[in-house]
Amino acid sequence: MADLPTLFTEFLSNIRPQEHHIEDYKRGHKGLREKLKEDESVSDIYVADFLQGSYKRSTAVKPRGDEKSDVDIVFVTNIERGTNPGDALDQCVPFLQNHYDDNEWEENDRSFKIERGNVEIDLVLTATPTEGAESAVKAMGAFEVEENLGIENKSVLSEALGMNGKDGGDQWKDEPLRIPDRRLQKWEETHPLKTLEFTSKKNGRTDGYYVNVVKAIKWWRRTKTPDVDGPSSYPLEHLVGECCPDTSDSVAEGVTKTLEGIRDNYRSHADRNQSPQLAAHGLAHVDVFDRIEGDEFAEFHSSVVDAAEIARTAYDEENKSKSQDGWSKLFGDEFPAYDGSDSDSEGGKAVSFSSTESTEVSEQEFAWNTN
Repeated sequence: MADLPTLFTEFLSNIRPQEHHIEDYKRGHKGLREKLKEDESVSDIYVADFLQGSYKRSTAVKPRGDEKSDVDIVFVTNIERGTNPGDALDQCVPFLQNHYDDNEWEENDRSFKIERGNVEIDLVLTATPTEGAESAVKAMGAFEVEENLGIENKSVLSEALGMNGKDGGDQWKDEPLRIPDRRLQKWEETHPLKTLEFTSKKNGRTDGYYVNVVKAIKWWRRTKTPDVDGPSSYPLEHLVGECCPDTSDSVAEGVTKTLEGIRDNYRSHADRNQSPQLAAHGLAHVDVFDRIEGDEFAEFHSSVVDAAEIARTAYDEENKSKSQDGWSKLFGDEFPAYDGSDSDSEGGKAVSFSSTESTEVSEQEFAWNTN
């Protein structure tokens, strides 16, 4: 079999957010967060803010075409959970009117979408957290504003979040945050810190391959099946997390076995036109797939069946040129051409969250160590 590690390394470099995208992320989220901290219209409700989403988890892929760099900001407030969700969200409107033109922001059911220049920001409001969670999100927010987010600061962040068993330890891990849903008129639970923890541990178990498997499959989904309904974005990432094996020797193997896992584990659901129920990390009663219809999942699953066959053929092929042809068929033009040689050394491997090496990491790689 041909793992093509050098080609996968180049492929992953091609599809991850590029330097100008990272600058867009930084300019967008830092500008918004500075405004949140300083604006008097939200000073009475402001508790903390922090990054979440694929940029934070280092599972983001670069925008394509007219797409914008997107980043998610959680705005932690002291708004009581019993407040009407619409009224809670409305408390952000004066702030948005102060800093953005009317055509630069819009209300969604559970957040505000802000667009300026080449960046799109989702501003997500949460209700009052308990003291333990409040300390954690404040620590995370403070850590993120530092310019040096390299892997050497992992212990700093771990201690700040109580991951070393100090000062209350794991209390924050067990507490979700609550976000208002204007349409459903209720507060729903979310657990971004638990999702970050899962990504960290999964990536450690896979020796640093997991987030790159996520990026590769997201790229396939975005470029080869854009008109197919079904899971994408975070629900797709969650599904990959369920099916990605903990032991893989390469990204090629991880992608192949993950696609085959989705195909095999959820075949019966697709046959019944039924969407599976996948519990959110830390929230057993919250279904990540609750908005995906059964026929949509069946259509997506059919695409996975085809993709798994292409991946298996490419992975099993011993001729490196023919293997490259298969991977290029799966991933498109960003997968590099075969130049007659490929290193046998490990490729496409991300820096592990659990690593203690003093390795220089760019800001798009492992935002926890710090998508």
